[in-house]
Amino acid sequence: MYLYLYDSFLVEQKYRKTIDQIETRSTDLGINGRTIRLTILKNAREVIKDNLRDEIDTVVVIGSDKLFSESAIALAGTEVALGFIPVGESTLADILDIPKSVEACDVVSGRRVQKIDLGRINGQYFLNSIQIDSAKVSIKCDDLYQIIPSGSIKSIKITNLDWLNFTLSEPDITLEKRASLAKDGLLEVIFSKRPRVTFPLFKKIEQKDSLFYIRKIQFHVLGDREIMAQVDNERILKLPLIIEVIPNCLKLIVGRGHLI
Repeated sequence: MYLYLYDSFLVEQKYRKTIDQIETRSTDLGINGRTIRLTILKNAREVIKDNLRDEIDTVVVIGSDKLFSESAIALAGTEVALGFIPVGESTLADILDIPKSVEACDVVSGRRVQKIDLGRINGQYFLNSIQIDSAKVSIKCDDLYQIIPSGSIKSIKITNLDWLNFTLSEPDITLEKRASLAKDGLLEVIFSKRPRVTFPLFKKIEQKDSLFYIRKIQFHVLGDREIMAQVDNERILKLPLIIEVIPNCLKLIVGRGHLI
């Protein structure tokens, strides 16, 4: 049975035609099912938990990346597949090769399912990435070695399912854009550096970023200041942190040309 979760912003009149088209196409494909329209008072995780008792085998999110990420976390460790019909801008739709709006119904119907990894931070799952905008930390990697970032590091990003944008060469800057592999049992860690200033011309030269792969990483604060981490562009957590990858944790419906 299919459970469709409608994002709260879709109640706006300007989305009425799009929703009608999605519902018509879903019916034509024979994948219509139960629908729940979320509001600010309805938490996606609670709604999914309540409905998993009713032989739901597929949850389809209609709306934003945020709702998709919340639903992924709610389905962690289950055998329920997660589909996505993006409405509006969507980074995750590009990574998963899912077209926007009504055309995504055909991807859901095609049911190309893959198991992907999720990340876990201090015992809580996350789908996309974590951003820490400070280098004043002590880092332990895979319980094997320790790193103390230098002052040239401006931010640290840990990704599970996200675009990787990083500097490859210097001084001719080349940016590589590819998706992190959420099915390799590893998390990507990117150290982004501050531009180097040359004298006497005071010219800023971008420096190479550092990219490496880990299964588990721990962050501790150096000093007495508070350092925060942003999780999936939404949640804020305070260090210390234990971050690890949980392999094959989520069943996901992807497009044919998906990048993961």
